[in-house]
Amino acid sequence: MRENIRLSYIELISIAVVLSVAALSVVPKFTEATPEFRTCELIDGLHQMRSQLDLYRVQHENCLPPVNSFESFKNALTTKVGQYGPYVKEIPVNPFNNLNTVRFDGEPAGVDKAGWRIDTKTGLFQTDDSTAHAAL
Repeated sequence: MRENIRLSYIELISIAVVLSVAALSVVPKFTEATPEFRTCELIDGLHQMRSQLDLYRVQHENCLPPVNSFESFKNALTTKVGQYGPYVKEIPVNPFNNLNTVRFDGEPAGVDKAGWRIDTKTGLFQTDDSTAHAAL
């Protein structure tokens, strides 16, 4: 009789573990998909990049990182050079178009050609996924 009870407990624990693992893998997908969560991630990415670009400009005689290519821009922000940097571990991903690329000048922000856009004349860093987000 005791063997039957132990077997039942083992089965019950096994089912609880399987259901827990299933719940842990499904719940984050639902929470990350909400527009509010993505908007918070977008704003966090904007704040992070804007503050680190401001710091870069202070430490580099009011100059922006190189804007001749995305790779040179990214390397300037993610690599330590001399006593300065790195400013960010990586360029954040725009959660609305899943891009971490930055484009420079050209069309106004919001045309969805990159994750982000920077105006090299003003230094304004914006989202590029939509005109509504570009105003943030």
